Amino acid sequence: MLNIKSDITIKISQEEYKNYSKQLILENIGIQGQKKLKNAKVLIIGAGGLGCPIIIYLATSGIGCIGLIDGDKIESSNLNRQILYNIDDIKNFKVNSAKQKIQVINHNCKIIKHRYYLNNENSIEIISYYDIVIDTTDNFKTRYTIDTTCYQLHKTYIYGAIDKFEGQVVSFNYKNGIRYTNLYEKNILLSNTNCNRNGVMGITCGYTGILQAIETIKIILGLEKRCKNFLLIYNTLKIKNEKRKIYLKRHKNNKTNIFKFKNILLKNEIKIINNKFIIIDLRTKIDFNIKHIKKSINIPINKFKSNKTIKLIKYYITNNNLILYCNTLERSIIASYILKNNNILHYILHPNK
Repeated sequence: MLNIKSDITIKISQEEYKNYSKQLILENIGIQGQKKLKNAKVLIIGAGGLGCPIIIYLATSGIGCIGLIDGDKIESSNLNRQILYNIDDIKNFKVNSAKQKIQVINHNCKIIKHRYYLNNENSIEIISYYDIVIDTTDNFKTRYTIDTTCYQLHKTYIYGAIDKFEGQVVSFNYKNGIRYTNLYEKNILLSNTNCNRNGVMGITCGYTGILQAIETIKIILGLEKRCKNFLLIYNTLKIKNEKRKIYLKRHKNNKTNIFKFKNILLKNEIKIINNKFIIIDLRTKIDFNIKHIKKSINIPINKFKSNKTIKLIKYYITNNNLILYCNTLERSIIASYILKNNNILHYILHPNK
């Protein structure tokens, strides 16, 4: 379990007093909090769109040691969102350029480069050295590796993900809280989405990365209202109700898997639940209008949690089976949690099977 202390051997230099003067006067930080930040070791897995703002803000906040693990090189298509890099960095390894830039910003921050990818063979050796792990990856295989290793080593895992203008943030494995596998179980065969296929704005990466950095600092300082046991979802284009929380619970017997997705259907299995069914399409209105399943109705995921939507679903579900559909299974699972919490029986239609 995380236990970063204000070590009496940690010294704040005159230069650091000057650099952090504006945050040292904050009641929740002060000298002791700054020493905790300096004593902390944070691993950032991925030095891309999410990783760049995280690295910048953690380094400028005074984190003493930051590990960067990434085997990618910089491409021109990265520059709209990976704000540490510029055209001169193209073809360089991301961890090399990131370290060089951060050392200019804060030479007191120790940067450890891991110029390769995290996998099952190296994860324990790498993660064991750090206090907190921040996940900025875009594939499920690596996320499951992070989840398993953090659970084994009792490390807090700060998760962030983006898709177009939407983002998600949650703190996993904090004080016996929920794990990544509590949200997305391995046996549901999730498929990866990425920026190249779906597209992304730099501001969405920046906002999500900053939220992950904030959660990291709050955990190090021991501040309240951490993003624990709920998934924070937001859309950067929405002004009203921008952020939504979906609370998740562990199983009473404390097993890892709390929600069995036995209600996932394949397309050819819809007929087994008879002809009385309603399909709710969770995609955006634009995607729905381009192409959708016959007789389905459109309720975008960003409107799904409202009381009005739940009442509407309960009204129309009478004598019908409810089926959720989206081109990404992750959104269907989030909607499924909402329905489950409202005791609404339903199925999930797998988009790729």
